Formats: sequence, structure tokens, C-alpha cells
Amino acid sequence: MRLRATLAILTVILMLTSGCGVGQGSAKLLGPDDTIKVGVVPTVDFVQVYIAQEEGLFAAEGLHVETQIMQNAAAIAPSVINGQLQFGAAAIVPFLAAANKGLPVTAVANSADVPQDPAQDVAALVATEASGVTRPRDLEGKIVAVNALSSILHIAAAESIRADGGDPSKVNFVAMPLPDMMTALQQNRIAAASVVEPFVSISANLPTRVLAHPYTEAMTKDATYAIIFSATPFTERNPETVTKFVRALDKANDIAAAHPEKVQQMLVKYGKLDPTVAASMKQPRFGTQLSPAAFDNALTLMTDLGYMPHSTLKGSELIWK
Repeated sequence: MRLRATLAILTVILMLTSGCGVGQGSAKLLGPDDTIKVGVVPTVDFVQVYIAQEEGLFAAEGLHVETQIMQNAAAIAPSVINGQLQFGAAAIVPFLAAANKGLPVTAVANSADVPQDPAQDVAALVATEASGVTRPRDLEGKIVAVNALSSILHIAAAESIRADGGDPSKVNFVAMPLPDMMTALQQNRIAAASVVEPFVSISANLPTRVLAHPYTEAMTKDATYAIIFSATPFTERNPETVTKFVRALDKANDIAAAHPEKVQQMLVKYGKLDPTVAASMKQPRFGTQLSPAAFDNALTLMTDLGYMPHSTLKGSELIWK
């Protein structure tokens, strides 16, 4: 499984390094009328991008922003590096994996923070009742779905299993789109799934049980787990544009934190979510501060679990100044 994930990353790198230097496709100077394209994963973690659009915060900064919905950070990163997108959404785990491979990526804005209270965690490791699994370590030898191999949901679930005395290497992790996991759980094709809202709330209506709240158990509490990033050559060439973009997002984060009903509206409008689910699901902590310590902790976790070779990266070096 890890070999497949490694080969996938190497394939992306080969794609990005063919032709000109890595990331140089992003090193273009944007004019005031140029469109800024942002790749967004359709989860609650990145709803502030839509709030900034709806509330006119980008427009107030003189920015013309267009969003593109994509399924995961692995799909977004190549487009950011080659300049097709100027910004992208990602959890910190795939972002750090890309940075550790030498890709020129920079975290520019915070999206969501891990809460202190596990009951407020937007992620959950859920198992079917039919599987007989009652705790994380029982997943050894079982099939567990994650949205992508070596994703934050994969790493966090593996740590929950390890912390419970289990061996994550004995778990058969498989990649599967989050919506498909609900069907797979119902059909007992998988024993468990590592999911994030709104799928935590949706799975609660199925014959499942929550085994763990992985983000609060694995990641740094009250600190970054989801970010907006860009290619370093782009940030170096367009510092004023980045400043304006981040300023709009920070204002949108403040709105999201103060007005959960706005978050619900965006999820219904852009995520096509059922209003009842949107109203009942948990929302993350929307903060504006990128935490170097959270990056460092995630790097250590990825290394300790064997999903990344030893890294000399430091979180403070990966954050846009």
C-alpha cells in the first residue's frame, strides 16, 4: 500500500519536473484584471473561500477569483505547481508530503484548526456493526476506506489504531471517494471508514459505531490541520496579490467562526448538501493563524508511522511571510 502511494507521488513529481524547472510555470506576474483560480476540495474545511466570494471580500481587494472543485489535494497540487491554479486547498499532511519531495509549495492561509474537545472533531473513524469491531486495534486484518492513501484521514486513522495498541501496517487501507464510503459501509464491503463532515453525520444514520476521533487524537489541538497553499515562485512574483488574497480569506474565516449559519448556507449552495445535514453537522474551528508547531508535529507523525522518510523540514520554513 505504501509502495503504491510512493509511486503515485513519484509519478506526480515526474510530471511536474518534465520540461522547465519545477514550479516555473507558476512564476507569472498577474495583472489587475487577470483571474485568480483556486482549487477547492468540497468539504466544510474550505468553506471560507465561498464566503469570501459571496460576501464580496475578494472583490473588495480588487481580485477576480474563480473556484474549481477538485476531489483531493493530490489532484490540486500539480495544477498549482504548473500555474493552472494560483491557490489550492489541502490538509497539512499531503502538503507536507509534497514539500518533503522538494516541490516548491508555500502555505499562505489557515483554513481550519483541530478542536480541544474530541466531541467537536469533524473527523471520525467509523466501523460497521456487522464487522464486530469495537475499538481501533480490532481493525487489524480488516479493510478500512480512506479518501486517499497517505492523506490526513489515512495518517490520523493509522495513529488512532497505533495509539490503541494496534499495528496500522496490518490494516488494509483502500482509497475511496468519501461519498462512495457510505454505500460501501451499508453493503459491508469495508469494515470501517475514516471520514470527515458531512460524512460523519451521514454515517451516524447508518448501522455504524464511532471508534475514534482521529484529528484530536493525532494532530495538534487548537492548531492548523487545513490550509490554502500556493507555489513558491508565484508568491515571490506576486506578493501584493497574495497579501490581498490572504486578507480576504482571513475576514471570511472570522465570518465563518461567528456565523455558523453562513457556513451551512455555503454547504447547501456549493456543496449541494441536504439542509438538514448541513444544520446538524459539526463545524471546524475557523482560525486565521498558521501554526508551525502543527506542521512539525505532523511531520514527526508521518515519519514515525513510516509514511514518509526522515525529513529536515521545519514548519516555519513552509509558511509564507
